[in-house]
Amino acid sequence: MIFTKYAGTWLLIAVASLLVACSNTAPKKSSGGKSKSAAEESIAAPGASILPAGPATPNPYLQNKPSVSREINQQFADATRAMRNKQWAQAEGLLQKIITANPKLSGAHLNLGLVYRAQQENKRAAQAFSDAIAANHTNLDAYNQLAILQRESGDFAAAESNYKKALSVWPYHAESHKNIAILYDLYLGKSAEALPHYEAYLELIGGEDKQAKSWIADLQRRLGITAKPKAAVEAAPAAVEGESNE
Repeated sequence: MIFTKYAGTWLLIAVASLLVACSNTAPKKSSGGKSKSAAEESIAAPGASILPAGPATPNPYLQNKPSVSREINQQFADATRAMRNKQWAQAEGLLQKIITANPKLSGAHLNLGLVYRAQQENKRAAQAFSDAIAANHTNLDAYNQLAILQRESGDFAAAESNYKKALSVWPYHAESHKNIAILYDLYLGKSAEALPHYEAYLELIGGEDKQAKSWIADLQRRLGITAKPKAAVEAAPAAVEGESNE
């Protein structure tokens, strides 16, 4: 496969949705406690899904929206507007102000990391993403953004670890499945491990990604596998807000 097929984009479009679920309360366990998570099964039998049985559970990060003041909400809105306009200094100042007032707001740390990332200040970005995880261990985007930086710097083991951590928090996170599949496929040469994660990603997004289908078909050809397409996973109940993607 060609590298440009997988070129990730860490979008700033949905950053306004990230000031959610900033408490550090552990998510409730689903009733299907005996099912293995995607992070626990790196290789699946051909055609077998690595997703837990049953409908998808809600994203735990989006389940506990914090109560913040009107002033903080306005500052966050101003910061995300500045990010969309690539006014990085202004965005950084506003996010730092928010963090000073409430360091437990995980979304503010995440967006600060995106600001640093946009300016190629990767060390500061990595620290901000780590701070986002420390503020809220269910912040799936923070794990992914940190892992992308680690992958780009050649620290593939650390990247894999963070993708697995995200999937241990919520095994239905489509972007984590896609990103760990890319890591396995392009960087670690683990085609057999990559395939079930690509398939899980396609299931979770409803099977409508033509590029993902081509990735899967290519891997199946290389592995000598003929697999029937899977039905999309039943969607979880509507979450509070949307998410950003890689």
